[in-house]
Amino acid sequence: TINDTNNKFPNSSGMPVDKSSNIGILKELYHLSWRNLKIILRNPALNHLRLLQHVFVAIICSITFFQLEPDKERDMAGVLFLMVFVTSLFGLFNNIQVIPTELPLFAREYRSGAYYILTWFFSKVFTEIPASAVLPLIFNTICFFTVFEVTNAVKFGYIWIICYLTVQASTAVAFFSSVLGWTPLNALALSPILYAPSFIFSGQFIFIEHVREYMEIFQILSFLRYGHEGAIIVFFGHYGGDTYALNGNATIATLTMDEDALWNKDLPALVGITGMYYILALILLYTRTHFRI
Repeated sequence: TINDTNNKFPNSSGMPVDKSSNIGILKELYHLSWRNLKIILRNPALNHLRLLQHVFVAIICSITFFQLEPDKERDMAGVLFLMVFVTSLFGLFNNIQVIPTELPLFAREYRSGAYYILTWFFSKVFTEIPASAVLPLIFNTICFFTVFEVTNAVKFGYIWIICYLTVQASTAVAFFSSVLGWTPLNALALSPILYAPSFIFSGQFIFIEHVREYMEIFQILSFLRYGHEGAIIVFFGHYGGDTYALNGNATIATLTMDEDALWNKDLPALVGITGMYYILALILLYTRTHFRI
C-alpha cells in the first residue's frame, strides 16, 4: 500500500510505491514488463485476432502466388515486398494504441512517484518484442515455403530477420505516433502520415536511383526501402547458396540494388531508424509529461 512504512515494496499492482525506495532500475523494469505481459495475456481474444490476421493474409498470398516458377522473378519480387510490407503494417497498427490507452494510468502512477519514465517506456518496448518476432515468423513460414519451391533455411532465416527488424522499425514509428498524438484517435490519424513516405519510397514503385534529390530525405528514412532491398538481395543473391530464381543477379541489377548493401547499408539502417524513432518518442513523452503534469 501507499502508506507502507518501509516504502520499498511493490503495491497490489506489482509496482514500487515510490522512486525513493531505490529498488533499482532493472527491478523496476522487471515489475513493469511483467505487469504489461499479464495485461496482454488477459486479452486472449486480441492475441488470437493478431494471429488470425497474419495467417489469413499469408494464406491469401500463398494461394495467389502458389509455387512460382523460376522465371517469374517479377512476381517473386512482389511477394518478397508483401512479406516485408504486410508484417510491418501489422506491427504499426497493432502497437499504435499501446501508449495512448494507458496514459491516464501512467500519469497517475508517475505523479505518485511509482517509477521513472524511462523504465515505463522501455517496458512497453520489451513486452512487444516476442510478438514482433513470432508473428512475422508464422507469416513468412506460410508464404515462403508455399510460394517459392525452395527449402533453403538460410535464406528463409535472413528474410525473417529482415522482416523482424522492419517490424521493429514500424513499431517504433507507432510509439512515436502514439506519443505525438497523445490520444488513441489522434495517434491513429497520424500513423498514415508517418508511414506513407516509407511505403512510397520502398523501391517497389520507383527505382531507388530514380528518386529526385529533393525527395531523398524520405528515401533515406524509408525503413520499408531497406527491408525490401534486403529481402531482394538475400533471395536473388548468393546468401545461403545459389538462388532458385532463373535470373537472380539480373533482377537485383534491374531493381538498381547492390548485393553488398545488405550488411553495409540495409541492416544498419533498419537498426538506426528503429533507435531514432524510439529515442524521439521517449524525448517527446518526457517533454509532454512534464508539460501536462
